[in-house]
Amino acid sequence: MAPIIIIFFAGIVSLVLALVHVIVYKAFVSIFSLTATGKLFLGIILAALCLSFVLASILTFNFNNLFTRTYYTISATWLGFAFYLFLASCIYVLTILLSRIFGIDTPKLFGILCLVLALAVSIYGVVHARTLLVKNINVTLPNLPAGWQGKRVVFVSDIHLGVVLGRDFAQKIVDKINEINPDIVFIGGDLYDGVKVDENQIVQPFAGLHPALGTYFITGNHEEFRDNKPYLEAVKNIGIRVLNNELVNINGLQLIGVDDRDSVNLAKFQNILANLNINKNEPSILLKHEPFQLDEAARVGISMQISGHTHRAQVFPLNGFTYLIYKGYDYGLHLFGKMSVYTSSGVGTWGPPLRVGSDSEIVVFTFS
Repeated sequence: MAPIIIIFFAGIVSLVLALVHVIVYKAFVSIFSLTATGKLFLGIILAALCLSFVLASILTFNFNNLFTRTYYTISATWLGFAFYLFLASCIYVLTILLSRIFGIDTPKLFGILCLVLALAVSIYGVVHARTLLVKNINVTLPNLPAGWQGKRVVFVSDIHLGVVLGRDFAQKIVDKINEINPDIVFIGGDLYDGVKVDENQIVQPFAGLHPALGTYFITGNHEEFRDNKPYLEAVKNIGIRVLNNELVNINGLQLIGVDDRDSVNLAKFQNILANLNINKNEPSILLKHEPFQLDEAARVGISMQISGHTHRAQVFPLNGFTYLIYKGYDYGLHLFGKMSVYTSSGVGTWGPPLRVGSDSEIVVFTFS
């Protein structure tokens, strides 16, 4: 990322976080009738927490040690809690305004209940994010060779190995995939979070995958946060095939993988597809990190596109935004004309390690 983009993004995030924490502060002061000392203490704590995520993100991008990992984990987790405390605070403040209009007193107990509910939802989100769910999807592809009938494909994306999710989480995913015992595995980008890590050590558990037809990987946007060569070399070193704007024919099934940085550019994406010599009479699967430009994939005869990236927003009610941005293709199995499209909510998390209204999923496709 260019420094000017990082500074602009950090500035916007900081302003939003400041607003969130101010509203939470106002709600706490109103609900608990804090003294001057209490207000000062709360203000200092919330100010430190408000600044922590941006600062921790900068530190983990440049350093990898116990302090930065701990600091980021705490700040990212707080960010998730702050989001729901913010929603609870907004509900309480809105209720007060409405009660004044209608001349009704709002009991402070209601405010306490709102905050307790926010904390409960946040705790649930932390636990749910670590619960790996297997989603079984049946897909019919046109002209599928007999040898592919009944074959099982595992797709995982958005693992985000880094500070919060490390080697143990990678091992947990690998163990679950090996229990499924698929014929082939696709990794749909954002295997790494983009922070400073030991690229080889953290991904080593994936060397334990041994599907008969191999494991294939495409890059996501987080592999592009810094030089992606160490990531790609680490992946290749454990026997995973990197598909970089290329097509491989596996027993009559065309598997296509595109690089995220190239495929988000419409002209480059069109050029990549044009140069692959895709056979419209044979089934084809496109691995593309972000579920954009579906019309271009359908135009060249792709049978199915599999993507990730959206996380299904991770936390409710932000799911509505991803639904609008990706025009309903932000999650699940859909048709785009004759082309099947599946977008996964991913298996890891970015930022707040919470999931509410979305799942950490490992997807199993059975083809017919």
